[in-house]
Amino acid sequence: MIRKYFVVAACALIVVGCQVPANVKELSDENQTLKGQLNNANQQISQLKAQERLLQKDIAELNRVVTVLDAEKGSRVRESSQLRGQIRKFQQQQIDELKEFLVREDLLDYIGGELVERAQVEEKPLLIVDLAHAVPKNGTLTGVGGYFAKPAPFKVKVLRQVENDLVVIWESKPLTPKQPGLNRINFPVTVGVEQGDVLGYYFPTLTGVTFDTGSGDTRYLQSDLRPGGKVRRSALLGDGKKRAYSIGVYALLN
Repeated sequence: MIRKYFVVAACALIVVGCQVPANVKELSDENQTLKGQLNNANQQISQLKAQERLLQKDIAELNRVVTVLDAEKGSRVRESSQLRGQIRKFQQQQIDELKEFLVREDLLDYIGGELVERAQVEEKPLLIVDLAHAVPKNGTLTGVGGYFAKPAPFKVKVLRQVENDLVVIWESKPLTPKQPGLNRINFPVTVGVEQGDVLGYYFPTLTGVTFDTGSGDTRYLQSDLRPGGKVRRSALLGDGKKRAYSIGVYALLN
């Protein structure tokens, strides 16, 4: 019986002795594998850091280029703005000189009623609309003339046909004649008009320009129309009165 126990113990020692070297080799292999993976990871990290440095250099270069382009763009914008301003100033000078020459030589186009003294005056505010003298061609308005019984302030308006309505597309600043009789007032800035546009004149206190009846087609409203306001021709008063007013505009027509 004792002999049997010795045999079993000896076998156990032999088995343990065989397993220990096997476990050591397995651990050694795993260690080598982990070392290889660590080396690969370190190489990848090094490559990524190198790529990051290159990208940072590229970003820095792009930022430099953007800064330069922004500076150049700002310079071009300033130069372009200055050039446009100079061109506008030159064009306005040319227009002013041409306008002065045409006024001096009495060569401007005129759109409106004949500038003569007439018999009647309206002692109340009116917006008068001259349907008898529409703008015959495209061009620009340069001023206004009228024969005034009283130097009452007024505004010039341009109305354009839009579908069934006359729409106010422009009005001047308030203008005031210097004295009774014939007055001619230049606009500070010329205004573009199109063929078919109609002229209106609003007198907020009294209608100081003279008129007579039977020879014209000037209608009127007893209230003002601001820019963007509209009215139908049929809504204008004075259809049968055939009023003709001594007022009109000067223009450079194409």
